[in-house]
Amino acid sequence: MNRSIVINREYGSGGREIGRLISERTGMPFYDTRILQEAASRKGLAQDLLESFDERIVTGQFFDLSLMGGTDPETVALPFRMYAAVAEVITEAARVEPGVFIGRCADRILRDAGLRFRGVFIYSTDTEAKVARAIEVDGVPAKDAERHIARMDKARARYQQFFTNTHFGDRHEYDLCLNSGRLDYSVCADLILAAANASGPAPRNQPREESR
Repeated sequence: MNRSIVINREYGSGGREIGRLISERTGMPFYDTRILQEAASRKGLAQDLLESFDERIVTGQFFDLSLMGGTDPETVALPFRMYAAVAEVITEAARVEPGVFIGRCADRILRDAGLRFRGVFIYSTDTEAKVARAIEVDGVPAKDAERHIARMDKARARYQQFFTNTHFGDRHEYDLCLNSGRLDYSVCADLILAAANASGPAPRNQPREESR
């Protein structure tokens, strides 16, 4: 594999599990929460900030700077410090060898660094399966599951918009969009790997080589 794979995903769509399948099949390093852990360690940030950082993303506290005007400068700077640390970890890891990155705007980070990758968005039209995952993975009460799913997707959208000024789930931002509600995880992994191994388009104004 000569390029990384970045998977952005709706909550409950199984994007993380699809990423793990790809990592297991290829031996590529897998990065999800590990990105935050390494980022905090490198930048000397306290480990308990990790949970706080993600919780404030979910609640939106980091994304309305007008509400943070009266807080201390350290709090205001924290999301930018964390994002810079995350970007450093992702970039350095991908320069060593291609990996499978889950979320964290890794596609924009790798693009800005000039590194090769395939960007994928996983979504699902199977609401029942998403609810089941919310209950199983996060222990969400069944009555609250759909609200929890919407809350998590909104958090991911806020994060992406805030740091990259792009829109979560916009098909124009990705190389491949897959519905895991209609394709099982193994098929999704197959399609992503096929896309990752495929050559890109020929450079503009230069003809492709003819097949021999």
